[in-house]
Amino acid sequence: MWNKNKSLYLSRILTDVCAGLALIFALFVPEGAKWYNYISEPIGILADHNVALPLIIVIYFCEVMAFVVLWSLHKLLGNISKEKVFIPENTSCLRAISWACMLAGFSMIVLALWRAIFIFAAFLLVFFGLVMRVLKNVFENAVEIKSENDFTI
Repeated sequence: MWNKNKSLYLSRILTDVCAGLALIFALFVPEGAKWYNYISEPIGILADHNVALPLIIVIYFCEVMAFVVLWSLHKLLGNISKEKVFIPENTSCLRAISWACMLAGFSMIVLALWRAIFIFAAFLLVFFGLVMRVLKNVFENAVEIKSENDFTI
């Protein structure tokens, strides 16, 4: 029977799998950037310039942000599995996830100068960062309410 412990375990495994895939993906970024420069439709302010180097830089930056997200998720899931849900550390994890998504989104805006399609990725990342920010604010209030309730008893 499926229960919350199995769900948490699966989430932790998937987080680790994503980290491994991100490491493997990092090995192919330079070749992938050259290939993308060759096949992509040059639409953007700097469309006549080679996009390979900026793409490599932004993707590696986004990889770092992805590892920040994955590490924060790992800590968050670890705390939840220990039944430590409404604690300040979890709020910090959600804050880190939010900022990492926002920063990755803003870096995609830079790539949109070369290829306009990246504005879509930027929108998605910034939007997800905003959703995580709202979730962080909800969690922050829940931590405060739980703290007040603990002192009331």
